[in-house]
Amino acid sequence: MRRLLLFRHAEAVHCDKYSDWERPLTAAGRDKASRVGAFLAETHQRIDLVLASDSVRTRETWEVAQAAYAGTPEVQFDRKLYHAERRDLMAMARDLPDSVESAIVVGHNPAIAEFAVHFAGSGERDALARLTRGFPPGGLAILDADIEQWRQLRWGAGELGLFLTLAKSA
Repeated sequence: MRRLLLFRHAEAVHCDKYSDWERPLTAAGRDKASRVGAFLAETHQRIDLVLASDSVRTRETWEVAQAAYAGTPEVQFDRKLYHAERRDLMAMARDLPDSVESAIVVGHNPAIAEFAVHFAGSGERDALARLTRGFPPGGLAILDADIEQWRQLRWGAGELGLFLTLAKSA
């Protein structure tokens, strides 16, 4: 069994002051990333490897989440994730070392949403329906695949165990 967590970066500022790559998180984005990290800790999610885009907002999303998660998985920031498409995410997942049982990808839409929709072939009906309606900033999907090796990943083979979308804090 392999577990793949898909984490869309949290809300980032929209301002001409920054290039798209440089956009930092908003205060609400930092809060949501922290709450996702706390959820990962509370539910005892095992994460062996983090693959994250090297953009400022994805780096910050993981760094804030990791502080609440308090785990210390290996982290790889990769520029290829910045403009990745769903097929690129599949190729990266298939190339994961088999010593990794659970990996989290911290990235951008539309790749995260498209990958999740095409990979989730089963799961709880409501979660699957919500997934097809959109993958908001700070959203987290947890998918399991009944495979021995990452290279065996196939579209539609994932079971969506959870699709977490948090409302803004009061």
